[in-house]
Amino acid sequence: MAEVRLENVVKMYGKKMAVRGVSFTCREGEFFSILGPTGAGKTTILKMIAGIESVTSGKIYFNGRVVNDLPPQERNVSMAFETYNLYPHMTVYENIAFPLRAPRWRLKLTPEEEKKRVEEIAAFLGIDRLLDRLPQNLSGGQKQRVSLARALVRRAEVYLLDEPIAHLDAKLKFSTQTLLKEFARRYGSTIIYVTHDFREALALSDRMVVLRRGKVEQEGTPEEIYYYPRTDFVGRLVGDPPMNLVDGELLSRNGVLFFCKGEDFMLRLEGTLAERAESVAREENGKRVVRLGIRPEHIRLSGEKPSDNALRFPVYAVIHESESSVVTFRLKDNTFLYVRTVGFCKYGRGEEVWLDFDPQWVFFYGKTVEVAKEGSSEQ
Repeated sequence: MAEVRLENVVKMYGKKMAVRGVSFTCREGEFFSILGPTGAGKTTILKMIAGIESVTSGKIYFNGRVVNDLPPQERNVSMAFETYNLYPHMTVYENIAFPLRAPRWRLKLTPEEEKKRVEEIAAFLGIDRLLDRLPQNLSGGQKQRVSLARALVRRAEVYLLDEPIAHLDAKLKFSTQTLLKEFARRYGSTIIYVTHDFREALALSDRMVVLRRGKVEQEGTPEEIYYYPRTDFVGRLVGDPPMNLVDGELLSRNGVLFFCKGEDFMLRLEGTLAERAESVAREENGKRVVRLGIRPEHIRLSGEKPSDNALRFPVYAVIHESESSVVTFRLKDNTFLYVRTVGFCKYGRGEEVWLDFDPQWVFFYGKTVEVAKEGSSEQ
């Protein structure tokens, strides 16, 4: 297995910069995810690691060795794409076995050894009963698992997986995630996994990186990315409902700092909370403006006023889920606040409820994404 390190990697397509000075390290035996929206540069980075795309500038290292000029066949990587790319005239068995037979890898397996490898990975992914079928006789989910099996059947230094379970239904996606984690544990594999789905990244990763427009927005463990987003973009991208983002201004009254959003939203800021707000505030039209962020689960609802800093709003809507409820509140300027409660929410539409913000989980940011009034964001 290999450690993969990118050092200030840039990729240009003509005058367009697709990857902008990306640096990160995937440690040996680590499950590392690259998360970002469409167009963030995720697949381009994976192709540069594989050697399919050239690096415009910067360096890619495998175990400390620069591999920029090495062709794909000399990098000992295995890659699975979102598109299946199965050979239509070959059976499932032959498609999976194809990398084992490729002359460039010089494996020279006996028929018995090949059969054992193919059947092992097919059984592992639950497609062993499909080995005699042709691709045209498979469902989309089955084709995707065959494509994944073909990537995993050969022992590679690095496995590069580009949205490998995007087309699976919810149950298969969950079970395949479990299998991928088990594969990584069993073989100590180095896996770099590309996805636009934050749930996959949080569930699978030892560590992960969030990309935005070809640049690294944040790198860390899933816990760090979710609970301590460094920017409003990361907070908004990771989570459902997304992190609440409220734009307001800082006002000082009698030596006390407040975050204010119109007449109906005023939070008293003290200690480190005030320091964090002051550190990112900027002047705009004579005001000190800042963006407040808080996860929906870090706002507590109460029928009675729980603290002097609690705010009161009427319930706008309630969505009940299996083990929780999402309660929506609408501010006067049509900004929405989302609150996730544990269990079945007892409050109904129009009922006045107190909202208590846990100060430990209140963050302040400079504004980098636009948040529409209905609560969506343009990334």
